[in-house]
Amino acid sequence: MTTNLTFTISCLITGIILFQSFFIAPSINKVINTKEASKLLRYLWPKFFICIVLLSCLSLFVNYYSQTNNNMINYFIIISIVFMLICYFITPLINKAKDNSKNKLWTMLHLFSIILTVITLIFNIVIISYWQFNT
Repeated sequence: MTTNLTFTISCLITGIILFQSFFIAPSINKVINTKEASKLLRYLWPKFFICIVLLSCLSLFVNYYSQTNNNMINYFIIISIVFMLICYFITPLINKAKDNSKNKLWTMLHLFSIILTVITLIFNIVIISYWQFNT
């Protein structure tokens, strides 16, 4: 059972990232006025990052102690944890830049968080692919 848990968690993380990025955030921006959408997204995004961190920590723990311990997978998981923690901690900076009309800084930090999230998505897809073809 635990040998497939890392695979399952990577599937969950991939689904969460895709669902939040392509369905939840755009829908909120279309349906709710800008001020209320901003409040809701500021509430959701930190939870999104922490959820991925917690799932990744569980995945790392399971993979590390399972019989299929693989260092490459562990590295991808560790990098994902670090990237999502960075996103979590820069979220208040992103919000402050937006509130203070520092558009260049907001754009740079927001793009940085998007890039880290996309890399995390890619790493989890690689983990899924590895599990599909090597176990």
